Amino acid sequence: MPLRVGMKTMYDSMLYQLNNLTESTRKLQTQIASGVKYEKPSDAPVDLVRALGYRKSLEEIDRYQTSIREGKAYLRTMEGAYQGLEDIVTRAKQLAIQARNSTMSPANREAIAKEVDSLLSEALALANTRHGNRYVFGGDKPTGYEDGHPPFELIKEALPNGEVKEYVVYRGGEEDMDFSYSPDGKLLIGRNGREAIMTSGIFDTLIGLKKTLEADNQSDPHRELEELGVHIDRLDKVLTHLTNERAALGARMDHLDLKSNLYDDLKTTIKENLSDAQDADLLEVATRLKAKETAYQAALAATAKVMNLSLVNYLS
Repeated sequence: MPLRVGMKTMYDSMLYQLNNLTESTRKLQTQIASGVKYEKPSDAPVDLVRALGYRKSLEEIDRYQTSIREGKAYLRTMEGAYQGLEDIVTRAKQLAIQARNSTMSPANREAIAKEVDSLLSEALALANTRHGNRYVFGGDKPTGYEDGHPPFELIKEALPNGEVKEYVVYRGGEEDMDFSYSPDGKLLIGRNGREAIMTSGIFDTLIGLKKTLEADNQSDPHRELEELGVHIDRLDKVLTHLTNERAALGARMDHLDLKSNLYDDLKTTIKENLSDAQDADLLEVATRLKAKETAYQAALAATAKVMNLSLVNYLS
């Protein structure tokens, strides 16, 4: 009886060792196939917690970078509108200087007046520029307007004397719109149209220039020249205002570029840390796998020899 118990214990021990070697080999093969050093939390709990933290950080950075890309696209749309407005003002100034020429005929002045009126329409369209469905100069009210009534609207009011008074009204938000690109980072992105455009006087100046040209004051040409000179000075001030606004916008875009680059660097560092926490050292794993396979073959051979022993050898 003691011999039988001894043989059973030996067989159980050998089977246990073979199972352990088989499981260890399987785990190492899985690591090589997946490139990850663990397949369940208990394999490397500390590394797993670190890896989960790094993955969460990467997801947050991806969200921030998506916000930054959207913010930059919004600002680029606004920058294009400013550029267009500057071009309009520059052209209006050229026309005003051209109209001061004493040799201009009434027909020439009328043609210039019509072009200025066209520039006024273009300026109004640019002021109502949208990024997607949001008015970039709507301030903190980029949406929510009735059809046909955008933030900037040209009003034509008939006066008792038969004249038509033209002016532009602003119905947008009175505050700027901030943009969040991180838990504690905000940046001004949506300018309110009153400060960004209306205070420049662009609409009043273009309307005034058009009215002066349409009047074609032949009876008092000196007065007309003075009025044109006033409009030219005002156009210079409008251009300065728009240029300053665009420069400030450029600084905000540079800030977003800087934050984006910082996030890129941080993302690279976190990915390296994540690799250290979860990626298996394939050379080391391959070496351990080879050792396990050798040990398994040796244990298998030893077990086979023991299993081949006949019980009769132990009964004498």
